[in-house]
Amino acid sequence: MLQEYSISDLLAVPSQHIPYYAGTFEDTEDTDVEWPHRHSFYSLVWFTHGSGFYVIDFQEYVIKPNRIFLVNPKQVHNWDYSENSEGYILIVDTTLGTELNIDFQFPYIDLDNATKLFLEPVFKKLISEYEIHNEIRIDIQYLYKQIKLYAKENNTISVTANPIFKKFKLSILNNLNKNQSIEDYARKLAISADELNILSKQISGVSAKQYSLDLKITEAKRLLIYSDQNINEISNQIGIEDSSYFARIFKKKTTLSPTNFLRKYRKHI
Repeated sequence: MLQEYSISDLLAVPSQHIPYYAGTFEDTEDTDVEWPHRHSFYSLVWFTHGSGFYVIDFQEYVIKPNRIFLVNPKQVHNWDYSENSEGYILIVDTTLGTELNIDFQFPYIDLDNATKLFLEPVFKKLISEYEIHNEIRIDIQYLYKQIKLYAKENNTISVTANPIFKKFKLSILNNLNKNQSIEDYARKLAISADELNILSKQISGVSAKQYSLDLKITEAKRLLIYSDQNINEISNQIGIEDSSYFARIFKKKTTLSPTNFLRKYRKHI
């Protein structure tokens, strides 16, 4: 089964709950973890120097200077970076991230020189405050808002995160093994199914049902490659009891059958 790590796992203090960590890339100890894996927290990695690649949910991205990678909890990732890589790291646990309304809507952003010069002192202050055990929640929120604003101004994202839609997404991710209807999700959000569909189409471009299915198929991809479960077990784990229906939907979404998808991608791991 794919390993999931908490902040305390990565900092080698598993007996403690750690809500956040800030540091430089080169001075953060490279803990012995399984690759690929996933995190139970939000991670932001800003490479100021170096090269390589970063894989997030089956998509490969080039590591290069002044590229910030943003990974949400549960996303599968892997990387291979050069020895001269430097930069900054910020990680925030899921509870605090939700409280601060963090939701990374894009895998990375590339900073222009002016934004780099603006953000670097912010990051250095955040690290300094962390090292002397000061409260940095306000600094984290400020940094995230600045990155989000920059991304929006540079057309990295087209819409602002909606708190209701964010709750919808989290509800799907936390109940992947359940076959819940859109009416069930809407009821929990205290809105109508029609309102949820309109919101989903505005933000994701697809209906609420299709958005839910897309998240389930992404999880199925992860399970196919990184677990020992068979297709029937995976189908049940994402809340689809009929494995033949699952296979048809999977092929429609990916153009490959589950078996052919496994053959194509497992050899690259």
